[in-house]
Amino acid sequence: MADDDDFSFPTLSPPAKVPLTAASTVVDRSNGKQAAAPVPVNQVSASRRPNVGRPGKVPLEKGYSQVEWMMKSRRQPNLTGVEGFQRHLTMEDVRKHNTEEDAWVVVKRKVYNISPYLRFHPGGVAILRTVFGKDASAMFAKYHPWVNIDALLQNCWVGVLDAPTNKEGAPVGG
Repeated sequence: MADDDDFSFPTLSPPAKVPLTAASTVVDRSNGKQAAAPVPVNQVSASRRPNVGRPGKVPLEKGYSQVEWMMKSRRQPNLTGVEGFQRHLTMEDVRKHNTEEDAWVVVKRKVYNISPYLRFHPGGVAILRTVFGKDASAMFAKYHPWVNIDALLQNCWVGVLDAPTNKEGAPVGG
């Protein structure tokens, strides 16, 4: 057996420092093209940071984040602006509510009063103005297919849009 006095643990050199990069966690190589070299996070320009200089994103006012929206929703269970749930609404009813103070929209036949939510919307108020008093289903599906609108705006749910009917009163469409 070797002499115990000659034993020592080997010293290891520290690992090479790899810079944290914006693309270091996920890289999409599905298109078969060579990916661009990753850029260190501290060198990412302001235009690539969330909500700063990105099209469709606006800086939110202090106190108007999605977290604050969820807290407000819990504190105020009825943000509809009406008494009771409306079971039979028509597009004519919805069209009357087309101002920032009273903005109704339809998404998948559900009518929401989005006025309380306007300042919390990450895309800003301007984009929502285009759908005040209208059916916003197509726009919502285009820009937010992953968003659970039922959970997000549950306290703003005014009612259900009646199914469209023909002149004889029979349902139209599927």
